[in-house]
Amino acid sequence: MTSTHRTSRLVNTLRSRALLPSGDGGTAGRPVAAAPVPRPPLVPARAVDLVLTGVALAPAVVTSVQNPAMGPGAPWVNLLLAAVSALPLLARRRAPEAAVAVSLVAKVLQVSAFAAPIAYYAEGAYRGPHGRRTVWASAGVGLVALAPWSAGAWSSARTLVLWFSVNYVFSCLVPLLLGLYVGQRRAVVAGLVERAERAEREQRLVAEAAREQERRRIAGEMHDVVSHQVSLIVVHANALSAVAHDPQVTGEAAEIIRSAGRRALTELREMLGLLRNGPAAEDGESAVGERRAAVDRIQELADGSRAAGLPVTVRVEGAPQPLAEPVERAAHRVVQEALTNVHKHAPGAATRIRLAYEQGGVRVGVVNGPAEGPGTVQDSGGEPLLPSGGHGLIGLAERVRLAGGTLESGPTRDGGFRIDAALPIAVPEAA
Repeated sequence: MTSTHRTSRLVNTLRSRALLPSGDGGTAGRPVAAAPVPRPPLVPARAVDLVLTGVALAPAVVTSVQNPAMGPGAPWVNLLLAAVSALPLLARRRAPEAAVAVSLVAKVLQVSAFAAPIAYYAEGAYRGPHGRRTVWASAGVGLVALAPWSAGAWSSARTLVLWFSVNYVFSCLVPLLLGLYVGQRRAVVAGLVERAERAEREQRLVAEAAREQERRRIAGEMHDVVSHQVSLIVVHANALSAVAHDPQVTGEAAEIIRSAGRRALTELREMLGLLRNGPAAEDGESAVGERRAAVDRIQELADGSRAAGLPVTVRVEGAPQPLAEPVERAAHRVVQEALTNVHKHAPGAATRIRLAYEQGGVRVGVVNGPAEGPGTVQDSGGEPLLPSGGHGLIGLAERVRLAGGTLESGPTRDGGFRIDAALPIAVPEAA
C-alpha cells in the first residue's frame, strides 16, 4: 500500500512540475501549480501489523491444539509458546531481527512454523535498504539453525533436498528475497519523490525570483518613464505662475507641458506593450523601423530640458553605430535619469552630455555644474518642488549592469555631479 501511494505521489509531483514557470522574465503570468497534497495510505501500518500477527497466530494456536505433543513441554506450555511466538511481529518494522530470532526458535522447537516467513520478509523489506550485511547474516543464522542434525537426514539426498526446499527456501529465503525487492523498490521510489520535491522547491524559488525581478523591472520602467516627463511638467507648471501676465510665454509653456504629457503617455503605452507581449514586441518594434537612434533620443531629451530652462549641451564623438535595444534603452535612461536629477537638485546648472562611440562599445556621460541659485526649488509650502525617492541611481546601475555595462557616479570638484556609463554594442550572453 505504501509503495503504491508513493508512486502515485511521485506522478502527481512530476505532473505539477510541468506547470511551473521556467524562471525567465515572462513567467509572471503563467500558472503555478499548487503542491500536491499527499493522501494517507488506505490501510494504516499498525492495522497491517495486527492482521499479519493474527495470520501467524491463529494457525499456530490451532495446530498446537490439534497436536498438543508438538513442543518441548506440556500441552499448555506448547500452546503458550505458539501464541507468544507471533507477538514480536507487531514490532517487525522497528526490530525485524527480534522477530526473526523468535520465529527461528519457535520453528526449531516445533511450536510454530508460520511466523518465520513474515519475519524474514520484514527483515528484507525494512532492514535490507540500510543493512545488507545484517540481512545476509540473518539468512546464514537461519540456515544453521534449521539444518537437520540427525545422521539419517544427511544420508538421503532426497530428504536433504526436501528439507532445504521446505524448511529454508520457501519458509525463509524466498520471503527474504521478496522483502529485499520490495524494500529496494520503496527506497528508489522515495528517492525519486525526494528529488521531484526538491526540484519542485527549486522551481518555485526560481519562479519567485523571476516574479521579484519582474516587479523590480516594472518599478524601474515606471520610474524612468514617469519621473523625467512629470518633472518637466512640474517645472513648467511652476513657471506659469511667474509668466501668467504674458499670454505668449504662457501659451509656449502650456504647449511644452502638453508635449511632455503626450510623450509620457506614449512611453507608458510602449512600456505596457512590452510588458504584455515580452521580447516579441521589442523585436517587432525593431523590425518595422520605428526605433530611433540613440543620438536622436538623447537630443530630444536635451531639447526638453532646454525648454525647461536648463542649459544643456550635447557632444557626439565617433561614428554612430546601431546599438542593441537593451543597450540603446540603457543609454537613453542614463541621460534621462541624469537630467531629472539636475532638475531636482541643481536647477539651472550647466549640463554637458557626452556620447562617445568607441571600438566595441559606447560611453554615455552627463556632467552638471553647481546649482544656479539656492539649489533645490521649493513650492509655496516650503516642500521640495521635485521630491526624490532615492532609488533612481540604484535602478539605473541595475539597468546598465543587465545591459552588460558599468556605471560610475559621484560629485565633482566644483560642486556638481557626474554620471558615466560604459556600454557594449551588443548585450553579452552572460548579462
